[in-house]
Amino acid sequence: MITKLNNAVIRLRSALWFRPTVASIGAAALALLLAGTDRLLPEFIAIPEVDGGSVKELLTLLASAMLTVTTVTLSALLVVLNMAVSQASPRALPGLMADEVTQNALSTFIATFVFALFGMLGLAIEAYDKSGLSLLFGCGLVLTIMALRYLVQWIHHIASTLRLGNIAARVHADTQASIDRFLSDPLMGAHPAAAKREVEDGTATLATTRSAYLCGIDMEEMQEIAARNGLTIELLCRPGDFLHRDRPAIAIHIGEERLDDALRGKLLDCFLLGEERSYHQDPLLGLQILGEMASRALSPGINDPKTAIICLDRLEALLSQAARPPEQEEVPRHERLSLPALTFETMLDRAMHSIARDAAPNVEVVLRQIAALERIGMAAGSERIQPALLNMLGLTADYAGNAIAVAQDREAVEQAAMRARRRLSGCLTPAG
Repeated sequence: MITKLNNAVIRLRSALWFRPTVASIGAAALALLLAGTDRLLPEFIAIPEVDGGSVKELLTLLASAMLTVTTVTLSALLVVLNMAVSQASPRALPGLMADEVTQNALSTFIATFVFALFGMLGLAIEAYDKSGLSLLFGCGLVLTIMALRYLVQWIHHIASTLRLGNIAARVHADTQASIDRFLSDPLMGAHPAAAKREVEDGTATLATTRSAYLCGIDMEEMQEIAARNGLTIELLCRPGDFLHRDRPAIAIHIGEERLDDALRGKLLDCFLLGEERSYHQDPLLGLQILGEMASRALSPGINDPKTAIICLDRLEALLSQAARPPEQEEVPRHERLSLPALTFETMLDRAMHSIARDAAPNVEVVLRQIAALERIGMAAGSERIQPALLNMLGLTADYAGNAIAVAQDREAVEQAAMRARRRLSGCLTPAG
């Protein structure tokens, strides 16, 4: 379960500045430590001597080259990010910025530059003895080899990252992990909240003090607070929702007089808020990103139906995974908490509604979406999801029927929809 500590760790690991900063500090520390090697090394260890002029030339070359390479790397990264914003989705940016290959390459280039810079400063004040000069030269060679290795890897990697299919694959992988976590614990250990809640007497509501996205909930901490204070808490939101001071986020079934400011603060501290949504407890995020990528690919300015089909294939796989019924009933771990359920209908609507609307004039994409809906139902084999699938199937056919101008194409869509409707009605079994 997510906590503030591991949420901070996740954000730090994905931040573009974190690894280069750590690597730069390490490189500077290494350059400084080499200044005292004669005092630290045992006398019986012999190190080949290197001329100070050779060391200075190597470090000067390294500093100049790494500064240029880092500038080019950042420029290329900005091109990739701009392409992702214009052709894929702005919501895909955090995943691209968290890319390990790019972060490792930047870290190596910047760390090598910092090492060379501190090494030249040490040479200028004559801080290095003979052993230090030799080790400085050796470390410079090692960093040069590492930088060349990451440069070659990064050139290949950035070329593949420019393809929209690879961006979709990255979003798919993050979403698949999020859905896996969701299926293993759909209610995060809480009781299911009522679908329609009426405010009762003796119920107090809490809202967040700032406007932000709910990135996660520390359920263990909230359960502990509820048990310690004898509270029954109903959460009115799920991770991924946008919260503000006028939207109640928590309903507490006690008298208003028992809620002091300290208790309010502790409960609200269990909410992890941020300016961007997080995949960790929010399986809807990736589904919406893939749907947005498909819709953008179908826009007149891009007109790339093949990318829309790639996104549909990814969504089919993810929704087939999400449609499977849980292997066993979830036993609530947090007896004093209740949480709204995330239904398959909501997941399907967030993923495919916009595609059904924007793909309506394109018979190729419409037929692929109808086939995807049919295969999702056959993979799940449960009557539980039948209303959602049939509703989306009808919506897709209606959008297409109103937008496709050619009668033959309209007939093809109608026949495909009728065939899918029959197969869904025949293959789905009652939920048990």
